[in-house]
Amino acid sequence: MPEVKQIERIIRILQRLAVKSEVTVAELYEYFERQVPKRTLQRDLVELSAADLPLQTREGKNRQLIWSIAHDYLRFVPVTMQPKEMIASWLLHTMSDAFAGTPLERDAKSFIAKAKQLAPPGVFAELHGDLQPVFGITFTGYIDYRPQAQIISQLIEAITKRRVVKFIYKPHWKDDPSVFEANPYMLLWHKGALYVVALSTRHDNYLLLPVQRIRAVEILITKFRRQPGFSLDKLREGRFGIFGYEGQKPECVVLRFNKEIADIIAERIWHPSQKLTRHRDGSLTLEMKVVISDELKGWVASWIQYVSVLSPTGLRIAVGKQRE
Repeated sequence: MPEVKQIERIIRILQRLAVKSEVTVAELYEYFERQVPKRTLQRDLVELSAADLPLQTREGKNRQLIWSIAHDYLRFVPVTMQPKEMIASWLLHTMSDAFAGTPLERDAKSFIAKAKQLAPPGVFAELHGDLQPVFGITFTGYIDYRPQAQIISQLIEAITKRRVVKFIYKPHWKDDPSVFEANPYMLLWHKGALYVVALSTRHDNYLLLPVQRIRAVEILITKFRRQPGFSLDKLREGRFGIFGYEGQKPECVVLRFNKEIADIIAERIWHPSQKLTRHRDGSLTLEMKVVISDELKGWVASWIQYVSVLSPTGLRIAVGKQRE
């Protein structure tokens, strides 16, 4: 480790105080990888105290001085990335592979590069080498978003600047694209696909547009105001997943799963309203209040060999047809 100049030591001591609130000379000695003498670190702390910083001391074990400072005082000090934070940030890096060739991948990797600069020396040694093997993510039937790279970039700009967008969008059920204006609220990642949540002011309802079906966007000069109280949780309220028509009323859905699959169903939260009941024969009843959507029907049908639909009747008939 090269010689650490005093100004660098001072900044890093303040960063350490911002993270830990309290330090000792012995801890700082280890923090600087035993390359800075303890007497030098003691002198730095004294000089910081003499510079009218609100440093305080108290006596700890073996009469060792513990130095502390008011946490709010150090809001201006850049905080270094710690090992666990670096590991967590690498999850973002791994997930960015789903957006290969798009601005999202580029920005995620740029974030990781900057995060590494905030990591104190020796942090990678502490993590025992490369972070990459810590997380792994697989994608099956994934969408290649490289053709939509420019569209994604434009959508991010429109969302952050709150500008109305003219969409040219190709629904899967139509031969020709539709052209309409909407207010883009957010990009949403759901089940391996990217959607834009947009408010159609013409119909006063929210649209969930798969990004891969957007042929082009035009950012208009007109700005919009987000509806007060909008949230993803509110939008999804009463829905299994994200799909369902606005105005649909949730129904009580009761499903009984065979014992072979009961543990798998029980270990996940499928909807906030769910209630689970175990039975003596090992089977499991899942009850939840949701709208009857194609997304729900598809999910129930995926367990077709292990599930019985107790209610409602319409869902039982729909799943029964798929069983036939």
